[in-house]
Amino acid sequence: MCTGKEIEKREVRLTDNIIETDVLIIGAGMAGLTCALSLPEELDILLISKILMPTGSTYLAQGGLAAAVTDDDSFELHLNDTVNAGGGLVDEIVAMDIISNGPKLVKKLLQWGAELEGSFGMGKSGIEGGHSIRRVLHYKDRTGKLISEVLSERCIERKNITIIEPAFAVNLLTASREMPELVEGAVDRCIGAHVLHNGTISTVLAGETVIATGGSGKVYRYTSNQDSATGDGMAMAYRAGLPLKNMEFFQFHPTCLFHPDKRNFLITEALRGEGAMLLNLKGERFMENYDPARMELAPRDIVARAIDSEMKRLGNDHVLLDASHLSREKLTNSFPEVTEGVTSVGISPWNEPIPVVPAAHYIVGGIDARTDGSTAMNGLRAIGEVSCTGLHGANRLGSNSLLEAGVMGLKAADSIPDTVMRSSDFHARDWSFGRAKPLKENVLLDHAWAAIRSVMWDYVGIVRSDKRLNRALRIIDVLADEIEEDYWSLLPVTGLLELRNICTVSRAIVRSALRRRESRGLHYSMDCPDTIQPQRDTIIKIIL
Repeated sequence: MCTGKEIEKREVRLTDNIIETDVLIIGAGMAGLTCALSLPEELDILLISKILMPTGSTYLAQGGLAAAVTDDDSFELHLNDTVNAGGGLVDEIVAMDIISNGPKLVKKLLQWGAELEGSFGMGKSGIEGGHSIRRVLHYKDRTGKLISEVLSERCIERKNITIIEPAFAVNLLTASREMPELVEGAVDRCIGAHVLHNGTISTVLAGETVIATGGSGKVYRYTSNQDSATGDGMAMAYRAGLPLKNMEFFQFHPTCLFHPDKRNFLITEALRGEGAMLLNLKGERFMENYDPARMELAPRDIVARAIDSEMKRLGNDHVLLDASHLSREKLTNSFPEVTEGVTSVGISPWNEPIPVVPAAHYIVGGIDARTDGSTAMNGLRAIGEVSCTGLHGANRLGSNSLLEAGVMGLKAADSIPDTVMRSSDFHARDWSFGRAKPLKENVLLDHAWAAIRSVMWDYVGIVRSDKRLNRALRIIDVLADEIEEDYWSLLPVTGLLELRNICTVSRAIVRSALRRRESRGLHYSMDCPDTIQPQRDTIIKIIL
């Protein structure tokens, strides 16, 4: 397997003000890597990663990849489970397109060297909440780590793929601002991006640009995501005029470790698939009061709200996950990531329950995109968690995210050769630093970071109200003006750029939540507790 150190040795640095490439891929999770590896080798590909590879939410994914690859499963059964979990908003045509490409993705992973248990009869599949059958393909509880390492290694071996890390895409370059002659009617074109690397911003011109930057868990105070999950792709696209869809649906994983010395540590849902039970601090198994038929394997929105309700009812700050029915050997062999993580802070899961709390995990909304990643802007695709295709509806079915990311990567790679333009035909203005000055007071950024994340956690969490949402919007609006002033007056650094992005995404989430006058899936409003028909998507777009 490759390591971050080995990849760093292969690093190529941006040395020119203007870089030309056939395809620019922003993000090095499963979606971006799958796309890069699946593109024809005659195309030049520039892959940029904000942090050293292997990286992203893919790397942290413990559970697995949902795919119907066994004789007792079918695309129809998988579709039915996806629809049932999705709160009435799943686009069934989109869902079937992605689900039916699952076997193709699994075969590609096998060819690249990522062998998952349950793939075509190899080992035993897992099961997670909302699934009616075992179809979660995995590698113990380190599925994402395996996929990230293998795909990163394959990318390094490809001569047509140039990897630059760490590199931060600041803004998209669009024809409407740089080359108006390329605008087709009212349809703009992306011609690349400005990229920050080693304190310098280069102009990257690309025949096709693919956003694969993942999610935005860092908009919340507590999250299972890496620190790099700051919604960069969504914010860039939104500022460039693309619509964002269903941003109010943010999935909180029900079980993240509650411990002061180990934050952001996920306790995989697969553990509940093997019989682990949720208990309140009185020792009572409470899921029978919320979903007696499915208990701990109910969809994540139901389980997260149940935990939130129990904590508020009893005045506690966490609940317990009891996996003590499993032996030490079973936990160590089947769940090494979880076992090592909790034992490192003194918890013996075979003897005692694990303290857990819900945390921001996956944003269902994102850039409005089709299954091949194509968007409302020519030359720009969005794949993986950064996109919103309609697969997840109002609530993501567990382990459908890796499926979506991989399949979208494959489908984007299939269609890019038909639309890619020559970057040599493009031109754009270089970045101007103007009179910008270095940041001298980190407290300005630190306070804004903490303020936004606290506002989102306190006012825009699992259960919402109009009063909380309106208050959140007023506070974020004030912070947005200050952050934008800093953006234009200070030299760009990653912390400032990420702050600007989480502010943009937070405001989009709150605005979308205020527009949905019902409770559906992951969005539960105390003021609008009923589900209203017919179902609809929430679309927001900046006015340029």
